[in-house]
Amino acid sequence: ESMLDRRKFLSFIPAAAAFGSMLAVSPSTVMAASGREPKGVGAIQNLMRGHGLLLRGLIIYDVIGVRIGKGQDIDPALILKVAGVVRDYFQGFHENAEEKHIFAPLEKANVVHDSIQELKVQHGAGFELTQRITALAKSGKRTPELVRYLDDFGKMYRHHMAWEDTVVFPAFNAMESRKDLSELEATFDVEEKNALGHSGFDSFVNIIAGVEKQPR
Repeated sequence: ESMLDRRKFLSFIPAAAAFGSMLAVSPSTVMAASGREPKGVGAIQNLMRGHGLLLRGLIIYDVIGVRIGKGQDIDPALILKVAGVVRDYFQGFHENAEEKHIFAPLEKANVVHDSIQELKVQHGAGFELTQRITALAKSGKRTPELVRYLDDFGKMYRHHMAWEDTVVFPAFNAMESRKDLSELEATFDVEEKNALGHSGFDSFVNIIAGVEKQPR
């Protein structure tokens, strides 16, 4: 636990909002949001839609944390499903693509270099937190420690996504030519299919949507 304590990524992030129930979203709205994958998704749009998916997972973590704090019953399988999306989609594809194709060229050009170093540390911390969340959920323990890990993960990644969307990605777009961006779109498409399968993104959207539709 000392490894996480030495990191400063939580020191300046406001507390996440508490939720008292699952998402107030109708099943029809959820299904509409998880429809067919759009064609020609640009490289940056690919990453930003991933951020939208992660945000939905963080909202679920918020709800679960509040319920555990109130002593309410929570099915650990719901935590494991969200953590599985984080592990398989974000850590298996999304963050690797960011570091290889977005962070590395910016580092080479010495653009927003310090921000990228912090974001890379957060990738590592996110992996560690996900392991801890998964281990506690598998044990069936609904403890204050689990609530703290869920909260820490949510606080860190809300900051993380906002910084990428408003600082890092615009800096990358400004640096790259239209031709390079078009080639990167094709690269992302190939790498995503290789890592996740043909319907990879949609399958993860459906997992999150299924958790969201659990009874309130």
